[in-house]
Amino acid sequence: MTPISMPFRALAALILSSAVIATAACSADPDDDKAPGARGASPSSSAANRQRPVLAFVRPKQQAVMVADAAGRTWQADRTEGQVPDRLSWSPDGRRLVWTDPQKEDTTGRLHVLDVTTGKRVSHACPCSGAGFLGEDAVGLASDGSALLVFPATGDPRRIALNRSKGPYASLVTGGSEDVTLFTPLPEGPGVFRGQGTLDAVDRQGRVRPLLPAKQPSTLTQAWRAPDGKGVAWGSADSGGACWTVSTLFQHSGAAGRPTRLLPGDTAFRQALIGDQRLILSAAWAGAGLTVTYTGIENCQARYPGRSVTYYVRDGKWTYLGSGLLGLALGADGRVARLRGDAHVADGMSLPVGALSLTSGAREQVLADGVSAFVFTPAESAAAGAPAARPQPPTAAVTTVDDHGKALPETMVLLARRIERAAAAADTEALVRLCTGCREGVLQWVRRTEAPSEILQAIRAHPLVNGPQGFMYPGLTMCVDEPQQDITCTPEQLHDIAVLGLKSDRDGDYGGSVYSVWKSVPVPLIMRMENGEARWTGLAAG
Repeated sequence: MTPISMPFRALAALILSSAVIATAACSADPDDDKAPGARGASPSSSAANRQRPVLAFVRPKQQAVMVADAAGRTWQADRTEGQVPDRLSWSPDGRRLVWTDPQKEDTTGRLHVLDVTTGKRVSHACPCSGAGFLGEDAVGLASDGSALLVFPATGDPRRIALNRSKGPYASLVTGGSEDVTLFTPLPEGPGVFRGQGTLDAVDRQGRVRPLLPAKQPSTLTQAWRAPDGKGVAWGSADSGGACWTVSTLFQHSGAAGRPTRLLPGDTAFRQALIGDQRLILSAAWAGAGLTVTYTGIENCQARYPGRSVTYYVRDGKWTYLGSGLLGLALGADGRVARLRGDAHVADGMSLPVGALSLTSGAREQVLADGVSAFVFTPAESAAAGAPAARPQPPTAAVTTVDDHGKALPETMVLLARRIERAAAAADTEALVRLCTGCREGVLQWVRRTEAPSEILQAIRAHPLVNGPQGFMYPGLTMCVDEPQQDITCTPEQLHDIAVLGLKSDRDGDYGGSVYSVWKSVPVPLIMRMENGEARWTGLAAG
């Protein structure tokens, strides 16, 4: 696929409307004791340790910026007055937050700096694109790309002119201790596809230093700075159209050298993300590693919780942390923040939201629902340790449900397991004995050397209900990986597509990827229930 992308700001808006921007933990108002899945109400905000915040988050519907301490006690730090931020950035000391209002044509934009320990917010007129911290100073990039606009905690604002202007389409994507990171889209041309651009570091003297090798641009949707202020990670979004985005996580040391491409390839990833379509739903630094959640594409692919997979990656080693999350981040002392919910936008919100929990020790508590952006303090992220891996989802085994998730008769499952054992042992004579209702032509097929491997593939897939008492293994005849279609793939069918390694076709009647089992398993098995007993009676093709 030729990587073609929309301009950075338009693409970023699309991704934000399709995914949750998550970087850590969050919390709730005192009246949120009925949040979904709550294990006890959040402790009273009046007892919160406001001098030691550990995380912040946004509740778009409430137009509120919230903060929590290590015990999960929460308080409302600020009202956003209708201008809901899509991301928050902490100062290195974990006392202040910075964000900008969404840009509008009739305003110059404003940059807000909030001291969460005192509740004092200072807002500045800022015709700028993006915000972060340069050391302890809040900064934005001037909208013409010519200078950093600096807003110190004390003293007057100032400009730091860049030694090389980045132009009006550049944006400050993350801050740092000694420099900030800018992304600048490039004009299309030879070797440059739409949406690709440069990534640069800019220091306190305004010196611009490229982070990418010459003639190797990248797309970018969001960037995350390492807690030590040096390394940087970002999500790419190469695209062959709105429904054919291919996102990948990249990591760079911040010094000289090439970025590292980070993409898992385990069973969980292959089962969740068939084909090339994928988005990065969230990412966060955790010590020297990162957590990241990959997912399918909103409004373009069949959406189920299992299509989002979360990992911790460090030094190229991947640790699977689970499926069905919108985001996960790690903090100090084993704290874990998890965002759960439906990635679909609801109730008129511009960003998808979910219920966020905080685990400390063995206790998990739901802190708030309706949460979008969330982030641990740099100290929390820096102190995070490597998490334990979760078991991989099962790959190849006889199922107990059909291709739409309905439970199978027990005797059908028992027969399927007997066939599986015989096929795994390449015991053709045992398979012949199990095929009690088969004609001689079918039995001859069963005796072929290659038959056991094909039977094993079929019997481990989900069956289709084939008439009142019959079943066909595998059950997938045709489905499309696109939501709200008459043949939208079920979760069980998506599992079979991944396990069977099926390839997709584009169909004129559907916009998504169409899959058919007939390419891989040409002769599905026919099973029947007779007088309460399961029998293998033949093949679909004969």
